[in-house]
Amino acid sequence: MNIYPWQDDLWKRLVPPLPHALLLKGRSGIGKLDFADYLAQSLLCESPLQDGKACNACVSCSWFANACHPDFRRIEPESELTESGRKVRQITIDQIRSLAGFMNLSTHRNGYRIVLIHPAEAMNTHAANALLKTLEEPSGKSLFLLVSHKPHQILPTILSRCQAIAMPFPGPAEAEKWLRGQGISEPAPYLSEAGQAPLVALHLAGEDPSLRERFLQEIASPSSLDAVAVAEIFQKTDLSMILRWLQKWCHDLASCAFSGKIRYFPDLSDKIMEVSRKSDKFELMRFQRTLLEAQKISIHPVNARLFLEELVLNYISLTVK
Repeated sequence: MNIYPWQDDLWKRLVPPLPHALLLKGRSGIGKLDFADYLAQSLLCESPLQDGKACNACVSCSWFANACHPDFRRIEPESELTESGRKVRQITIDQIRSLAGFMNLSTHRNGYRIVLIHPAEAMNTHAANALLKTLEEPSGKSLFLLVSHKPHQILPTILSRCQAIAMPFPGPAEAEKWLRGQGISEPAPYLSEAGQAPLVALHLAGEDPSLRERFLQEIASPSSLDAVAVAEIFQKTDLSMILRWLQKWCHDLASCAFSGKIRYFPDLSDKIMEVSRKSDKFELMRFQRTLLEAQKISIHPVNARLFLEELVLNYISLTVK
């Protein structure tokens, strides 16, 4: 476990003593959570290296690696039923209240007591208010690490009690170099599809490219697109993944129509320009909102074939004149 190359300068700037609450903010796929984990491990390490990094050899590092360090807590969303009966992923007040005993205990090694909350925007209102009380009265040598890619969704009163750190984003050359080091020989297309986020690009590179290529090939020719056939072919594929491809494709269509720019699939620019010219760009923007709602529904049990069929029919209606 270590930090990413584009985080080295930030690491050098984090000089103890640290404030009692840090907010690590930035877009998805740049390694915010990994940085927070490594910072926590290093602060708890009993024999840190000269640059403050964890030794990965002491008892504390062993505890951390095995997710059983007594002075560390990680808070992440759990499923909860809403009044409508839907399950949503959020951090609840009970999870925050469970920290009360932990915060009042003596630390095992007379060092830090660390709580990592990820993603911080997943706290519901009651949870956020409960955390606020703890942040107002920090106890001992405690540190809260809040990780978020949507800080605007966090209560302003919590933001005001944290030192915000904008997490660094690697440039294209640095991201490509790192991906090649991970065994990706041609990283540029994956970075384009990932919006230049290297960890997302790495995940995309691990997917079956033939499946994505087949789906894009189908929707690249909307005039001959058979919604029933497409739904039949892809009904057993991860719906969230299918929707992500369609969202990015439609983003490129709309972007091409409005500004001539293509972000996610530059290698398919000829097809995108062709389809974009025949599409209603304002309907494309409205369809993006439909896809966002569909993404939320896709994690629940649905009839995948009918779900995909309806989406593809909607896509055909706005891309074929």
